[in-house]
Amino acid sequence: MDASSDKDKPSQGLGSRALLDKVDKLRELGISHLVPLPQMVVVGDQSAGKSSVLESLTGFQFPRSATLCTRHATEIICRREPTESVVVSIIPHNPSPEREKLVREFRRSTDKITSDDFPKIFEDAAKVMGIRISDEDGNGGSAFSLDILKVEISYPNADHLTVIDVPGMFETVTPGLTTESDIDLVKNMVKRYIQETRTIILAVVPCNGDIANQKILRLAAEADPKGKRTLGVLTKPDLAIENATKAVVCDLVRGKRRDLHLGYCVVKNLGADDKSGTMDTRHAQEQALFGQAPWNTLPADRLGVPALRSRIGSLLMDRTRAEFPLVKAEIMANLKKSQDLLYDMGESRSTTDQQRAYVGKIASEFTRIKNYGLDAYYTRHRLFEDDEMRLITRIRAINEAFAHTMYSKGHTKEFHQDDEDGVESGSGSPRVTSSEPDEIGRSSLYNNEFSFDIPRLGEEDLGDVLSDPYWCPAPETDDMLQHIQGQYLKSRGYELGTFSSEMLPCTFKEQGSKWRSITLAHASNAILIVHHFIQRVLESSCPDDVVRDGLWNYLLYGHDGHDGLLKRYERAMDHAEFLLSVEFEVKTLTYDPRFEAQMDKLKEGEFAKSAKSTKTAKTAKIDAGYELFGEESSTEPKPSPRKSKSSLEETRESIHNALKSYYDIALSRFVDVVCQQVIDRYLLHAKDGPLEVLSDKVTLGMSADQLNSIAAEDQAVKEKRDTLNKEIEALTNALRILRS
Repeated sequence: MDASSDKDKPSQGLGSRALLDKVDKLRELGISHLVPLPQMVVVGDQSAGKSSVLESLTGFQFPRSATLCTRHATEIICRREPTESVVVSIIPHNPSPEREKLVREFRRSTDKITSDDFPKIFEDAAKVMGIRISDEDGNGGSAFSLDILKVEISYPNADHLTVIDVPGMFETVTPGLTTESDIDLVKNMVKRYIQETRTIILAVVPCNGDIANQKILRLAAEADPKGKRTLGVLTKPDLAIENATKAVVCDLVRGKRRDLHLGYCVVKNLGADDKSGTMDTRHAQEQALFGQAPWNTLPADRLGVPALRSRIGSLLMDRTRAEFPLVKAEIMANLKKSQDLLYDMGESRSTTDQQRAYVGKIASEFTRIKNYGLDAYYTRHRLFEDDEMRLITRIRAINEAFAHTMYSKGHTKEFHQDDEDGVESGSGSPRVTSSEPDEIGRSSLYNNEFSFDIPRLGEEDLGDVLSDPYWCPAPETDDMLQHIQGQYLKSRGYELGTFSSEMLPCTFKEQGSKWRSITLAHASNAILIVHHFIQRVLESSCPDDVVRDGLWNYLLYGHDGHDGLLKRYERAMDHAEFLLSVEFEVKTLTYDPRFEAQMDKLKEGEFAKSAKSTKTAKTAKIDAGYELFGEESSTEPKPSPRKSKSSLEETRESIHNALKSYYDIALSRFVDVVCQQVIDRYLLHAKDGPLEVLSDKVTLGMSADQLNSIAAEDQAVKEKRDTLNKEIEALTNALRILRS
């Protein structure tokens, strides 16, 4: 074949070479699946004449012996160069790293566009792409490949043209070569190529068949409903014998059938049996045919290969120019998207140092947000827009509610009140009356004094640490003095004028019997609030679900040399138990001067009552004297004189006064130390407390195995990272090409 003898070609190529070269380079980068590129795709059924059309357009005769080019997509690039050459390579379709190297290393070239080497070159390429050439092929493989065979053709009179040929569609299975699934594979491949709006569809249809029912036209109509980017190419007009068939073809070319906006062209193929024919022979045969009726009545710009070449060149250039700015914008948008996705994944975590650095960043972010919650800097992170996350505010609220519960209902019985003047000889707290709720929850302890609920997140993990929820009943209101008297009579010895030293601890322990349930329930509530806070802060600090799950397991249970959250919560609960044991299991002891002051005050109150009673008795005697002498009484009405107290009554009042004085001091002391030590220190600020479970120090103490089990990337993440890196590299190179 003598390509230089093609005199039908225009003196200038089809469109701007620089622009088409850029598109070809972009396609070579493999970014078509990210950004659709302007292109022309030749489609048709098997034996429709696609190969002949391509040969006529490109000047390159594809090997026909094994029809290898129909088993994969073929990108054909024609460029005008001073010398002839053909370069054959493969563009891989998402291969493994090992196979990609093999595929990309395949490269064959010749210095002639007519060479006997091409059948062997195409066969070698098919093997690299994993295509089964025949049923005797011992290498196995598939009938089709998603790789793209790239054929770069250069010669002096070549037009600047890029076209993609996809396998011809077929309906019949070839035993040993194709299957029913191959039919679907080819159909889906064709659909994938023609559905992009930047693709010009060159639909090849033979004139000697039922044109109206051609499957390729139906697929093109689905992808391009308005027919604005589909150009019909009618082949084999010499085989249209019947006049009716010729009339149908002529009507299509003249545009009487408006199914395709771009219309139809008709070309003459080289005969299937004419293996030795040249392009000159084909052109001569085409001109002779189209010089006859009815073909000579058709528009010249729709008739023959030169007209088709000119038309598709204009179409491809127009679409390329129109879409080029959009392609650039989409490349930039996809590059930013891929970069953002890679940034969100964080740094690579293949080595121990990378894993430690990754977990260290999580720990730093965790510490930052945690400190905001402790210091009530709620405007510094969006996480605190949720009221549940306002840690220190919620802790203060439940501490105040705990104090109120202890002061108002923490005692078992109400202390004695003076019936005469109504002044309570106790703490002055109002008497609380309430009924037990139908369901006791975590917030029941505080009689729902605030609007939020205690979080239940993670409660199942803390079952062995937390105490049960508790609802505190109101103190009993029966006679406290009578109760103390009964207790005294059951435990007195030979004491004279006083009571046993065991009496005060015994009555105090009974009066504070609800303290343990209240305190442990309150500490449990504080733990749940802290636990919920930690878990939510970790979610915000570590976006990777897999890493977060591994890290959470490490933080919850701990490992050698690192106490987990459960252990840290246990320390807080143990300290609450310790404070309770100090109050109720050791000596009843206080050095608070308020104790003596309170005792003196109560004694003075009793003395005042006694003096008042004595005065009342003297007044009664004087009144009796007035009556003796017939005079009116000096006071009216006359109260009955108070009976003098027995030794037992004096003792029980002394016990009551001592208990009341000590209880008030012990209660105030206990409430403060619980809030200060159990909650504030052990749960919030201790160096080994729950909120310090994830810090830079903890990260540095992790072993290589621990880091690997927590932060190592799984295979899916590694593959995603590799994919993003490749996309970023390709898109960056694409921008460099566009800007060059």
